[in-house]
Amino acid sequence: MASLKYELDQWNEGVIAFDQGLYEDALAIFEPIADSAKIHFNIGVVYATLGEFEEASKAYTMATDLDQYLAIAYFQNGVANVALEDYDKALACFHDAYLYMRGNMVIDYTQLGLEFKLFSCQVLFNRALCYLELNQEDLGMTDLWRATREKQTKEHDILDQALREKGQDSTVFTVPQGVLYRPPESKVKNSKKKDYLGNSKVIAAIDSSDSFTGFQGKSAWQVQMSGPTNIAAVEEPRPMTPPN
Repeated sequence: MASLKYELDQWNEGVIAFDQGLYEDALAIFEPIADSAKIHFNIGVVYATLGEFEEASKAYTMATDLDQYLAIAYFQNGVANVALEDYDKALACFHDAYLYMRGNMVIDYTQLGLEFKLFSCQVLFNRALCYLELNQEDLGMTDLWRATREKQTKEHDILDQALREKGQDSTVFTVPQGVLYRPPESKVKNSKKKDYLGNSKVIAAIDSSDSFTGFQGKSAWQVQMSGPTNIAAVEEPRPMTPPN
């Protein structure tokens, strides 16, 4: 069995490879140490970045098998299934994401190593678009209305327009490109960092746009990963309250 120090070092090396755009190398590093929800989530992120959404969905499912309360993994599993146009499965994933937010309007994963805030309005909005895609307009419009009532940031003002337009030509929220679970800096700052990139060319660049991704009409959801966001403080969870 690998030591904790070895797994921590490998986790860090996998993140370095990912940051350098060497996604296959990142997978080769993450997969042998995949015994936690965080690492399975990272594997899902890598596969999604490669456009391999079936494998991404499997990895996110493994993450939630290990941690049933990991709302962000259900959320990203939903995004992966949107890309696969499996809207029934995407709907179920977004439903679970909302359920396991446990009544919080925001969950901040920063102190757990994932630089991202998940907002309930994002989950409701994505679920609404799935309902609309499945021709369940009443449920879809209800979720759109609820999403506008749970807005938290300026970015969420787009939800008002989406409600007025009944979700037509709207977009899905997703974790931005480059955001994955990273080991604590305090534990890896003295570790030797390997340069996977060397003198080779950069094969991928991360832009700094937001986490609102392209969607062009019904049956044409364009799931693209976008740039990292800045994160604030952790919210304390409240008791679980299932969605209506």
